[in-house]
Amino acid sequence: MNAISAFFLDNIIAVFFVYGLAFFTMGLALALAGRRPSEFRFATAILPLAGFGFLHGAHEWFEMFQKIANLGNGHTPGTAEEIVRLLSLALSFELLLGFGLLLVVPEPVSRRRLALLCAIAPAVWIGGTVAIAWRNVLSFSDALVLADALARYCIGIPAALLGAWALMEQQRAYYEHGMPQFGRDLVWSAAALLLYGAIGQLFVRPTVLPSSQFLNSVNFLLWFGMASGLTFFLARALRAFAEEDRRRLEQANAARLEAQANALAAERRTSRQMEQLNEELRLTTHKLSLLLELSTLFNSPLPLENRLSQVLELITEQLSFADAGLILLSRENGQDAYIAVATGYADLAPPSAADDDYAWACELAQACITQGVALCRHRDGQILDFRLEIALEQQPCRRYVSPTTIIALPLVDRQAIVGSLTLSRVRDDSYRITREELALMVGIAQQLGLSVENGVLQQEALSREQMLGEMLHQVVGAQEAERQRIARELHDATGQALTAVALGLTGIETALSHPPDDDTLRRLANQLREIKSFGTNALIELRNIIADLRPPQLDDLGLIATLRWYVQAFEERRGIKAQFNCSGDEALLTTEYKTVLFRIAQEGLTNVAKHAEATEVEVTLTIQPLFAALTVADNGCGFDPEPITRLQKRQPAGWGLIGINERAMLLGGRCLIDSAPGRGTRLHVTVPLTVDERTPNADHTAPHTELGKQ
Repeated sequence: MNAISAFFLDNIIAVFFVYGLAFFTMGLALALAGRRPSEFRFATAILPLAGFGFLHGAHEWFEMFQKIANLGNGHTPGTAEEIVRLLSLALSFELLLGFGLLLVVPEPVSRRRLALLCAIAPAVWIGGTVAIAWRNVLSFSDALVLADALARYCIGIPAALLGAWALMEQQRAYYEHGMPQFGRDLVWSAAALLLYGAIGQLFVRPTVLPSSQFLNSVNFLLWFGMASGLTFFLARALRAFAEEDRRRLEQANAARLEAQANALAAERRTSRQMEQLNEELRLTTHKLSLLLELSTLFNSPLPLENRLSQVLELITEQLSFADAGLILLSRENGQDAYIAVATGYADLAPPSAADDDYAWACELAQACITQGVALCRHRDGQILDFRLEIALEQQPCRRYVSPTTIIALPLVDRQAIVGSLTLSRVRDDSYRITREELALMVGIAQQLGLSVENGVLQQEALSREQMLGEMLHQVVGAQEAERQRIARELHDATGQALTAVALGLTGIETALSHPPDDDTLRRLANQLREIKSFGTNALIELRNIIADLRPPQLDDLGLIATLRWYVQAFEERRGIKAQFNCSGDEALLTTEYKTVLFRIAQEGLTNVAKHAEATEVEVTLTIQPLFAALTVADNGCGFDPEPITRLQKRQPAGWGLIGINERAMLLGGRCLIDSAPGRGTRLHVTVPLTVDERTPNADHTAPHTELGKQ
């Protein structure tokens, strides 16, 4: 025996104490580390390894106390003591085995499977002990010594090997987490565990087993330092949890700082969004306020031009971009357009210079109506076109490099362009239009499109109402004049004739009161002839009056014959050469159509006689399956056919034309007048004969315009 072995044998109690203390310290360190949360799988198996340290340390101290008792009073351990010691040893090895299985078996690890794997080694240990003891006929005390050795061979060594393998597997996780220094500690821990388990557990008490004859606990003393090494390196490896906590704390601090930064950024975004929403709310309020003012102006009872003038002035005042503008409206023929109002331009006379602001505004306004798109002109002379639907999305005017100087927006109502709104930047052409102003302009243009059409309709309705009032006044006057004429004619002609008849009959009655002689009879015969002549004349006058009211030929002979008779009678009475032409089938006309067409011809010829100063007149009637047309053309002095002008000037001649127009409207037709001073007049009335084409309600606003067409 060498000096070192002799030293350990002399200090065996201290050796067992240090040996047990090393394992107990390892168990305590592992138990404390197991309370920490960790991402390492190693942390889930710490508690079984800590249990191994506690139980194995307790087992070594148990043996230490047995040695102390033996050295003190020669105490020999009893069977119960040996059983307790043996069970604590086997259980400690079983916990070490569980530690290795928890780390080696692939996840997820079921409790049942883990229990079955852990039960294999104890089953082999118990079975082997019973078999060997029965075969060698060992006493119970010798069987306990055999069980001690087999516990180390069957449980301890496999558990140590499995634990060393598990530690080697876990060191890879440390490397993956950037902790190579702690991975090296696990390698050393695995080496210490391997030496302790695979080699140290071979040194058992001498038994009948061949290996225990030379690998016994006496030689074990040389390997007791492995426990201290295992404890040391495991304690160093556990520092990885502290490092993990430190990193987790740093990550938490970084996350907190990031969250604070995100919160500040979110707060700034929220603040910007609130500012943006407030700005949008302000702009929306401004837009709604402006549109409300515009709507109020359009609903005012002023004439359309006055309303448009106030609207344009309000727009140029409220928009920063616009300091001048004009509104161009389409005429009802859909082709011509006229400047309704203009403001802000230095010279509102018809432009002549191509670079004049007013000239460009007029040109863009007309092009906007013609092309049906919005237009914007820039300082460099470039003109861009865009549709209102995409104006706010693409914003071509704002994105163009040169500032906008003129923008023309179409005024649309029910898919029809009724005009254009043109706004100009006259004073400072470097101003760039904002998105909000563009949106406001688009909204104003859309509102104007509806309001302009409504204003036109209101003005036409008002004019029509005034015209109808004047017409009613004229109709009442005409009725009274007609009644006076009829009364005068009845009094002057028919009344006088009937009075003469009555007086003559009275004279005859007086003469016949006495027996008449031959002279009396001859005188009475002459008087009867005179009375007959008076009666005949009265009848003729009465028939003329009836014919003026409604010619019986219209009911008896039809429209064509009546018009031919009336034209001939007109030529005889007025001394104006008159000609009547007709074509078509009169059977297509109803009584209503015949009456209206006759009255139109009658009124047309009356106007010719009163105002045309003509020498020739031609009446043409055309009847087709779908329409009927009546034309009255003369070679007279002509006139200005604009009905609104005539209405304002209260010219009596205009009422006959308006009456003709109204009669045509009753049948869903229209009246066209081609006339000019000095070149005669051509009155052309067309009425539809089919139900689908007779839409008087839809065309009530049209005839006044068409009445004035050249």
